Amino acid sequence: MNPMNQLRAARPAHLDTPADEHTRAAELSYAMSHARPRPVRTRKAGIPRPVWALGLAGVAAATAVAVTITATGGTTHAPNSPVVAKDKQPVTQLSAKQLLLVAAESSLKARQGGGAYWYVESTLGNAQQVGTKVHYTVNSLQGDQKWIARSPKQESWWVSQNLGIKPAPGSEAAWKQDGSPTRWTVTMTKNADTRAQRVVEAKGGKPSADRINVGDKVADLAGKNVSVAELQALPTTAAKLKAYLLKGYEGHGTESNDPQDADSWLFQVTAGLLSDMPVKPGVRAAAYQVLAGLDGVRSLGEVTDTLGRTGQGVARAETWSTGTFERQLIVDPKTGVLLTDQFVAVAPTGTYGWAEPGTVVNWTSITKAEWTDRKPVKP
Repeated sequence: MNPMNQLRAARPAHLDTPADEHTRAAELSYAMSHARPRPVRTRKAGIPRPVWALGLAGVAAATAVAVTITATGGTTHAPNSPVVAKDKQPVTQLSAKQLLLVAAESSLKARQGGGAYWYVESTLGNAQQVGTKVHYTVNSLQGDQKWIARSPKQESWWVSQNLGIKPAPGSEAAWKQDGSPTRWTVTMTKNADTRAQRVVEAKGGKPSADRINVGDKVADLAGKNVSVAELQALPTTAAKLKAYLLKGYEGHGTESNDPQDADSWLFQVTAGLLSDMPVKPGVRAAAYQVLAGLDGVRSLGEVTDTLGRTGQGVARAETWSTGTFERQLIVDPKTGVLLTDQFVAVAPTGTYGWAEPGTVVNWTSITKAEWTDRKPVKP
């Protein structure tokens, strides 16, 4: 069944009841207005893992929960609450399935594009609690660029730059009360039994670069190192793509041995595929359909990400050794583009035990993803 037919089948019966033309127009306008990068797998290929691969591996929970994002990130509507447009007319919020099927249909309209490299530009962030006189939140920021070569004869490169650390929105007053420091000591959890402290600074750093391909392999998808040719040949139907991805499922997460159910694993792997991998529009559409078929996915309505962009959000809760989190995907339904992949605290422990429910603790926001002939710019 194609996405539009699935969308029609998922349409709530109450939407077919008589309504004035203005209300219908408001609903349609609202519905349509609104790379976690995956390197080649180091355990198999032996490549030093980039910093962004270590972000929040293993954060996140098993039942869908309601959270409202706090000052470190954007905002969401409470689940199942009506959205009110500017003219005060109530607007029906799409279900998660409907939203994902709209994104799937939009993805099919995208141009395949050509070029020697698949170029992805993104901003990554990680929230941390700091402070001596008072406690408050700071955000560590990083800028990433990836050039994935179409030809196996060319090298693929990743360029990363530390963009510095600054107080999270809403934490400025506490930061000033703490003396406006530019250096902080933070506690890092190395494993279940070991913690270490390190000093972090507000100032950024110079960019650095690493080659990310091993032969023709350029990414890790579902626990398997894959080439651009293999990514371009992925199935374009949801059933076949899901079956392909599940071949890599072994009962635990992709970055840890913590137990993980199949739907949580699929949500994670499919999000990675959508965020930064050079796949055909039909594969992106199939990926959204895979997400639409998972249990426990809820609609967030309109969401503002950490870069101030608005989109429609879907989320699924997951539980790991570091507590309970909700993974949220913010999508532009008009284009099918994944804007941001972020983790929101629900009942965190350990490293993020300080985070209030609703705090965005880790995020990847994609600002550009396109085919280009422009060669990698290495520092």
